[in-house]
Amino acid sequence: MDRNEQELVQRCLTGDQVACTELVAAYARLVGSVIWRATGDNNAVDDLVQDVFLRVFQGLRNFGGRAKLSTWIYTIAHRVAIDHLRQVGRWQEGLRGSHDDDVAQLLDRLPAPTVINPEVIAMQEQVGDLVRSGLAQLPDKYRLPLVYISLDGLDYATVAEMLGVPQGTVKTRVFRGKYMLKVWIVAKLRWRSKAGKVSDAM
Repeated sequence: MDRNEQELVQRCLTGDQVACTELVAAYARLVGSVIWRATGDNNAVDDLVQDVFLRVFQGLRNFGGRAKLSTWIYTIAHRVAIDHLRQVGRWQEGLRGSHDDDVAQLLDRLPAPTVINPEVIAMQEQVGDLVRSGLAQLPDKYRLPLVYISLDGLDYATVAEMLGVPQGTVKTRVFRGKYMLKVWIVAKLRWRSKAGKVSDAM
């Protein structure tokens, strides 16, 4: 924990409301992103973010500074998200909402056409739908590291702290998650292609 974080924590511990507001303002956006990426539940995000910061301020006195303040806060956000998934019966069940930001980042890696081509646009939209569906099917063990790594500001070291696993494990899970997603998408595209040929033959 750097000196600025230490000063902010100490000010919060003395009951400085300005410092508490500063802490929330500094981390609210990424906390909200962590919650949303993990749950896909827009309706629950605000309440869960409030729960995160309630836990942060309750636990701040016991925060020993062993990790960065941001990493500690994002770890709490991850735990709050997991608690929510368990409470609503969605943990490891593959029932997820849309992850549009994740889809956009994956689609950005597709080669951009030199001219506007309606067929290419249609293909990208189709792939986007498949990526959404594919992410929803991934076990949380692989889905969460994959979507967390796509967040700005979260690196492998931070995600490893959040999940309580070594960095190597995070990298392995991200790799396997990407592979599983690719296999799922390819299988769906082949199925659609075959279904289309059967329809044309009829």
